[in-house]
Amino acid sequence: MTSKAQTSHLSPSLEVIEGYGPSPKKLSELRVLKMPRGGIDRLSFTTWDTIDVPGIGEDTFRLQGYYVIERANPTSSDWQEGSVEIFMRELAVTGVSEKFGRVNVTVNNVADKQSGGHVRPGTKFPGIEDAPKLCEMDGYMLFALPDAGISVFNKEPIRLQHYITHIPPVGQGGGTQGRVEIKLYRVDDPNGQPVATLREVRTNIGAWLVE
Repeated sequence: MTSKAQTSHLSPSLEVIEGYGPSPKKLSELRVLKMPRGGIDRLSFTTWDTIDVPGIGEDTFRLQGYYVIERANPTSSDWQEGSVEIFMRELAVTGVSEKFGRVNVTVNNVADKQSGGHVRPGTKFPGIEDAPKLCEMDGYMLFALPDAGISVFNKEPIRLQHYITHIPPVGQGGGTQGRVEIKLYRVDDPNGQPVATLREVRTNIGAWLVE
């Protein structure tokens, strides 16, 4: 769970502020095209990652688990105008690749490279209020491939994009915009040459986890 030390700098923004709806904790509380006040979301999370490892090949595999997102209060209670600062506090997804074996992915807590992003102001269709908003997340991750004998990380951010109709975006998906070329470096040789390439990520955001 997220510690007080991780969230203390945002605690003032999580107070109840008039004009915002409550921070949803179950499906019945979600409000389409409405801005809720800030909160912390612990949601199930599924991704389909494509990684290429020279000498082994490229594979796409499913990872399942959860993530924890901390949201500040929106800059406005108006859906079209408002933006929201977000931070990824935890990530734990696991799966099995036919080529690489077991894969475990977590957040890489690098001091100067925090995983986070924004729900952007405006909507997908400029001038149209009742439309999805763009949510962008830049992630810094650790990929453990124990059966392949390597643990790797990205230096360039993995940018995930989702067009969302409610906050948190339960049941919605997105990912990288098509194929990308994000180099992955060995944890035990961070200044060496990259040893793998992340090619694509597709995502689906699930419901709240049972405490």
